[in-house]
Amino acid sequence: MEKEFLLKFAQAYQMYDATIIENDLADDMHYASMWVLEELKSKEEYLGYLTGKLATLKEHNIRMEFEIVPGGMHRNALLVTNQRTPDGPFGFVVDFNDEGKVKMINVTAQAFF
Repeated sequence: MEKEFLLKFAQAYQMYDATIIENDLADDMHYASMWVLEELKSKEEYLGYLTGKLATLKEHNIRMEFEIVPGGMHRNALLVTNQRTPDGPFGFVVDFNDEGKVKMINVTAQAFF
């Protein structure tokens, strides 16, 4: 389930289309970034954010590339392979609720996978 979602998540970024993951998200899901102070606290809020982010990436012709890598706290993580932060490589990890929907997406430095 984790790996399958991460592949869809990468596809959403590469196709600039947030609807690819829409049905996989819990209504009360959260999104957090170690570089942003405030979490997004709903599917609606996150999809609005992601749609805007993807439109900006597309407008500037920025294509993100990914690789699924093993994590420590998570079995798998989605590593961004063609961009870095001052903290080094980064990527995404996800958690699921009991219904198999994504309840949390974290973007974080690779050291915290």
